[in-house]
Amino acid sequence: MATDDMEIIQSPLEQTYSAEGHTLCIQIYRSADSLWILEVEDERGTSTVWDDQFETDQAALEAALSEIEAEGIHSFLTDAPKAAQPTTGTHDLFEPLSDEELDELDQVLLDEVDTEEGMTLDTLDGFLHAIAIGPEFIHPHQWLPKVWGTADGETPAMPSVEVFNRVLQLLMRHYNGIVSGYAAQPPEVCPVWGVRTTDSGEFDDAEMWAYGFSEGVRLNPSAWQALLHDPEGQRWYRPIGLLGEDAFSTDQDALTETPAQRAALAAEIESSLLHIHAFWLPVRQAINERQRAQRMSTKVGRNEPCLCCSGKKFKRCCGGPLALH
Repeated sequence: MATDDMEIIQSPLEQTYSAEGHTLCIQIYRSADSLWILEVEDERGTSTVWDDQFETDQAALEAALSEIEAEGIHSFLTDAPKAAQPTTGTHDLFEPLSDEELDELDQVLLDEVDTEEGMTLDTLDGFLHAIAIGPEFIHPHQWLPKVWGTADGETPAMPSVEVFNRVLQLLMRHYNGIVSGYAAQPPEVCPVWGVRTTDSGEFDDAEMWAYGFSEGVRLNPSAWQALLHDPEGQRWYRPIGLLGEDAFSTDQDALTETPAQRAALAAEIESSLLHIHAFWLPVRQAINERQRAQRMSTKVGRNEPCLCCSGKKFKRCCGGPLALH
């Protein structure tokens, strides 16, 4: 990071990101009279500096995590030998949450995300499942405002930078854990919802989870139409819609009247998720292949000027993901 002779103010949100045996250093800094600058440095000291500056260091961190998630860690690496194992304190955002960390995320969403529309853990889990298996990749900066429940898309006030950083880390790790589960062979599906106790016994309560999934679909409803208009797709989505949507069907009230009926619908969801994931997988793979082909269509080095004459580095222009152009 070049500092020249000016005083550099470094953000406390600076951190390392590790995955697949490699580590990136996320650097966020500014001068006394500038906005926040975002720089990601790989193991050989090669930097990717964002062209845009950021009003807040939190916004800069979210942008870094969004793009690393979208492109993958290897898109930020020069040809380098396999990195040493991460040092103590390094956050691996692909490590699934433990049961204790899920409880921590549940509690922090209730206690620290001080908005009326903020998501609870079961709603969040359904929401992230829809994003993970849907037809198109959705950047975290597009879905995080729905998690916070803020009308203007701003991050809600939290007690400290450390608390915000921890919440964001838990959120991204939970999302990545869901994605990794579907990528496993065979896929591992573990939706998180509560249990309701009644005089008749205990029943799975997936209503808020299903509501969260439907909110994920509503992020890009037109992209989901192929499944929602397919007879089999309608059958797979039916238990989710019956539990999570208002006025889903004329027989909805009769089919969801008792805890036992709702639990029976919840029992169908895991199978539905596997089918929905399989339905959209070829679509997502085709998009990924098209983007990969565009990146590989030239032999320009990632740190060389882009052939389009934009003046930007190739990796920050035509070598980057289509969605960021």
